[in-house]
Amino acid sequence: MGKDKQSLQGIDSSPRSAGRGGSVRKEWLDEKQNPFYRRVFEEAQTGILILSHPEGCIEDANPFLLHLLGSTMDGLKGKTIAEAGLVMDESSKNVIESFARVMTSHQDALTLHTYRGPVITVECASRVFSVGSRRFIQCNFSDISSSREYEERLRLSTATVLISMQEVVETLTRIIESRDSYTVGHQARVSDLSVAIAYELGVNENAINGLRISSLVHDIGKISIPPQLLTKSAPLSSFELEMLQNHVNTGYEFLKGLQFPWPVADILCQHHERLDGSGYPKGLKDGDIFLEARIIAVADTLEAMASERPYREALGIDAALAFIEEEKGRLYDPAVVDAAVRLFREKNYCFPDTSAS
Repeated sequence: MGKDKQSLQGIDSSPRSAGRGGSVRKEWLDEKQNPFYRRVFEEAQTGILILSHPEGCIEDANPFLLHLLGSTMDGLKGKTIAEAGLVMDESSKNVIESFARVMTSHQDALTLHTYRGPVITVECASRVFSVGSRRFIQCNFSDISSSREYEERLRLSTATVLISMQEVVETLTRIIESRDSYTVGHQARVSDLSVAIAYELGVNENAINGLRISSLVHDIGKISIPPQLLTKSAPLSSFELEMLQNHVNTGYEFLKGLQFPWPVADILCQHHERLDGSGYPKGLKDGDIFLEARIIAVADTLEAMASERPYREALGIDAALAFIEEEKGRLYDPAVVDAAVRLFREKNYCFPDTSAS
């Protein structure tokens, strides 16, 4: 049994096995001397191809590979992989030729043409080994076409969903902003700055996509507030202030049932929370607040202060930056504040002009 285990090392059917130091023993060619090893070769569930070295002519192929290619051993024996018509493009030919030049090789994706017609993508590993006075190249192939196709379909599907979501969100944004001339473009500008801050912080692309959507609808709850309250120039009463602040709860109720890939409703609901617990609606503190909500909080404050409102003139970006710096660590996330300040003061960031949109 020990000898069989040793022989098995040279025919490990995993695609990466050829690069792990296994050596094929002389007995692999002789079914009578080593039937256990030959059986492993015949029944392996990945393709195994044996080539002469350095010519690269096909010496043997296991049944799994022959089935995968739609070929017979008679149709392959003595030919190179290129002569057999399994590779057509120059890139793949160069990869195959490299098998003879290096002791071990691994390719994540190699295109093979099959005799049935379809092109397949395989993961391939090769290793040069000796049998007596001869040298051979063992190539292990694993068909990854299905996973590649699935990944591509998933990528395209995700991209389509993102575009559709953004179109819906932008439509909702226009509806909200049509009721309040002072905040036309507010959500778009907040979203643009939020995404810029996220990139500055090194946030991953998936989270940035969620942030983009969340920031574009962060004030969607204002659709339930009377327009005269949104544009009121006089100070708000306590009742009116409570009604205005309730827009985050309303927005949460609007969106909580939608199947976004990100916690959009929660992020929206938290964008007026503050690190010290003085925000609303739940008085959350520090680590209980999503990073995306912390980013929107800073972007929202900067945009609001820098822009004109019914009850005051625009304060300007310098005053807005000074304010968030003063409240850094108490109300606003320090890293987010620092990123926003760098964007404006060192990288010449400016809010986009949304007047034409």
